[in-house]
Amino acid sequence: SALFTLLFTVLSAVTLLGIFNSDFLISTLTLGDRGFGQAAGKLELTAQMARIMFGYILLVSLYAFFMGILNTFRIFWLPAVAPALWNVSVIVAVLFFRNSFEEPAFALAWATLIGGVAQMVLLIPKLVEIGFFPKIRNWFGNPSVKRVLWAMGPSLIGLSVTQIAIIINTYFASSLSEGANSWIFYADRLLELPLSLFAVSLGTVSLPLLSDYWSRGQREEMVHAAVSALKMALFLALPCSAIIFVASEVIIRVLFEHGRFTAFDTEMTGQVLQIYGFGIIFASCVRVIAPAFFAMKNTWIPALAAALALIGHVLIAPLLMARLNVSGLAMSSTISGALNFLILVSAFGYFVGTVSWNGLGRAFIKFVVGASFSGLTCWSVHKGILSAISGGPQRVVEGFALALALVLAGIVYLGITHWLGAAETRVFIQAVSKRIKK
Repeated sequence: SALFTLLFTVLSAVTLLGIFNSDFLISTLTLGDRGFGQAAGKLELTAQMARIMFGYILLVSLYAFFMGILNTFRIFWLPAVAPALWNVSVIVAVLFFRNSFEEPAFALAWATLIGGVAQMVLLIPKLVEIGFFPKIRNWFGNPSVKRVLWAMGPSLIGLSVTQIAIIINTYFASSLSEGANSWIFYADRLLELPLSLFAVSLGTVSLPLLSDYWSRGQREEMVHAAVSALKMALFLALPCSAIIFVASEVIIRVLFEHGRFTAFDTEMTGQVLQIYGFGIIFASCVRVIAPAFFAMKNTWIPALAAALALIGHVLIAPLLMARLNVSGLAMSSTISGALNFLILVSAFGYFVGTVSWNGLGRAFIKFVVGASFSGLTCWSVHKGILSAISGGPQRVVEGFALALALVLAGIVYLGITHWLGAAETRVFIQAVSKRIKK
């Protein structure tokens, strides 16, 4: 409760500062008259929307705090489902309320705030049920709070690096072509879908097991568990990467190309997403290997790795942007993610034990072969359906073709990897079967 009070106090202050200084913040981050200010009204509109959405910082942080409490009691499903309310809020706003405002974008801003309230409130009844809903308490001088703050310092640095990277990307993108920030945003949102579905879940589930092995001094078992989690992350990430590579523009066109989102926007966003598709491999591995250091209560290594990767991004991005425009910025982010993973896995070998690269490499080859056939299936099925069905609404036909192509690509991937003897295929099918039966 004392920690909750401190968190609520600090974040409330940050939120209020953001609301009252949104004009200055947005102007600074988007290069002012050299960036967003070049388009009439764009800077002002962005500042107004930021002023509305700043409250989301407080709401999502409280949600994360509540999620941490529930995860401690091994309640994972409710915090995992809660963010869906945010998505529902945004979808409802776009479909039914966009014409209720003089500027339709304000519907999204308010939907973000409302969605933040919904996902946080959903967790409260469960917290009350287990008797751990926090209350307002004096935090000053509390020794428990001091211990938590000292322990979370490195994690805070590491996580802040991610947010700083977003700010840096916004700054870089503001100097590029008109629309670059939007292209990166849409591609990033799509990238977060598979990461949220499996990479974060794998990291969350593996943390208690890794912590148990470390506390017992069972390093060999810990290495085996970490490698198993890495294999499963690669098993899930590689087909996603292959499908994104062959169908990035199709996915963007089906989801976003209407209204003011033009064919050119689709092309540019597709290029960014295609590059991000490779990044999903490294991002998944990072989110799986980082919990191993948290299990050791060594949060400095992930923080240092993230900071070094960010420095690399800052140095590489301008060089690639000069040659490849917004694609160069996306490529720099992907290279940064690869560097982050390499540092973490090297440190893991030093602090815990050497990773069995032979076993991991053999599994990787099986996944690559399966992913290649999966991507080829996705591309050929989509093209075949579009060639066979010439009439009807184009968006409906292409949406149907994409959905069927994705399903068949998934089936092909499971079939090929099973035929090659990948144990992860069996584990995945069994897990899905158990979930369906429940």
